[in-house]
Amino acid sequence: MTGGHIVGAMLLPLLTFLVVGCGGDDTEPDLDGGPEPLMLFRFEKFTSAPRIDDGEVTLRSLAGKVVLLDLFATWSSPCRRSAPLLVSLHERYRGEGFEILGLAYEQTRDVVQATRAAEAFRSEFRIPYILAIGPDVLWEELRQNTTVMGDVPTIVLMDRQGVVRDVFEGLPPGREAVLADRIERLLAEPYVPLPSYGG
Repeated sequence: MTGGHIVGAMLLPLLTFLVVGCGGDDTEPDLDGGPEPLMLFRFEKFTSAPRIDDGEVTLRSLAGKVVLLDLFATWSSPCRRSAPLLVSLHERYRGEGFEILGLAYEQTRDVVQATRAAEAFRSEFRIPYILAIGPDVLWEELRQNTTVMGDVPTIVLMDRQGVVRDVFEGLPPGREAVLADRIERLLAEPYVPLPSYGG
């Protein structure tokens, strides 16, 4: 994995992509400026994920909230560096209708091993938000609708209607203002329910 991307796109119905770097390894991408929050798409196949503490979390249960999906891996140095930032953002905005869902993508297909790794990660960084095992279908939909390469961490911002508005591939420390600005803009938008879908 090389470099670091921030990806923004609009699909209604014209599709425009704006790429501003790349992310995944220890190289810090340049996040100055970045894309404007743009409307992309709603997930159709990705509707739920198994929580590491039992049960499942569904997109339907998060309706009405601004949601940050953190696609991470416990073994990834950039993911480990971004964890404290995400915890801070969760604490700052959770009272305003903001939620984070961490989705773990481990190097093992063994769910038990992946769950144990995610549990240790949660304990180490004192993560207060929901962690789940990430389904492959989420990556499939991202690749179909954006220019992401599959690096971790990948951050997906969804508005209160469940519409993907920004995708950040790579999240270096010290640039939280870029992400916080996107979150605040989405929190300021009204919630207008769209027809229900999936989970």
